[in-house]
Amino acid sequence: MFSSVEDIKNKIRKNTRKNTSYIHPVESYDYIAKLVSAYSNSQGGDIIFGVKDEGERLRVEKYPFQFKMKKLYDLLEGNAKVESSYFRIDSKNLYYISVEKSSDLIKVNNTPYIFDKKGNFKKMKIVKVFISYAHKDRDLVNIIEESFQNYKNINLTRDIYATKYKDSLDNFMKTIREHDYVISIVSSAYIKSLNCMYEIENLMKDCEYEDKLFFIVVGKEDIGYYNKANIYLDFEAGIYDLNKRLQYIAYWRSKQEELHKNIKEATLPPESMQNISKDMRKLDAIIPSMDDFISLLSDKVGRTFDEMYKSNFQEILSTLDI
Repeated sequence: MFSSVEDIKNKIRKNTRKNTSYIHPVESYDYIAKLVSAYSNSQGGDIIFGVKDEGERLRVEKYPFQFKMKKLYDLLEGNAKVESSYFRIDSKNLYYISVEKSSDLIKVNNTPYIFDKKGNFKKMKIVKVFISYAHKDRDLVNIIEESFQNYKNINLTRDIYATKYKDSLDNFMKTIREHDYVISIVSSAYIKSLNCMYEIENLMKDCEYEDKLFFIVVGKEDIGYYNKANIYLDFEAGIYDLNKRLQYIAYWRSKQEELHKNIKEATLPPESMQNISKDMRKLDAIIPSMDDFISLLSDKVGRTFDEMYKSNFQEILSTLDI
């Protein structure tokens, strides 16, 4: 909600600093635009011209300049919601701009700004988060995406948005290391997916991958988060069961043996081997790291999707410093 003239006057009389910036004698349009960006990307606020902030008190001066809103709009990128007006207090001419929180990410020179917890405005750090998941678990990812929509500084990457028709899926999966964090939806389908394990294998090339990785271990109690049509048998990961972990390792070793056997028996000409060899290289790459990944999952205390959802994903968001 925009502040009225009376709201602005009350702020001055009460020495209010919360969500309020005072400008005297003058500041550049670039500086004002950055303030508007920060208020737009935070909780909204007001910029009051002609009042000097002396620390302990505010002193009403005057604002004799003509503020040109077009110059301000020319600097702003995105649909900023602002209202402005001249007004008088103590027989002095003042001016204010009221800014509402925007659903858009508002930038200046391609840079968004935000207010930190101390009330200082600064450049907003965009956190790049990659979601690694099997398509059978897309219902869970849809919920995560919806929950994170309120956080403008989270840039969420998932395959359905990052890849277009005929794009290289292999190249997309390799971008996992370019992200600040990875959320891994660990289900039985995930651990048995060649592409998902290849994504993790690429992540594990980063020496700090354990610090970047969040994993949500899908359990039986998570069945209610799937659309009925998308529920599949034995969807839960079961990684804390030794026999289940051994089954996963045996599964991939048998897949590797089966592929090598089939390739040998097929006796295909070299020109027909190109696409097959790509999957073979993926499979050969993930086998050595599979034991480490399964061991990591079983050693760490994971959370089910239900636990994460009921806490509004705070364990993840707090690490992202949201």
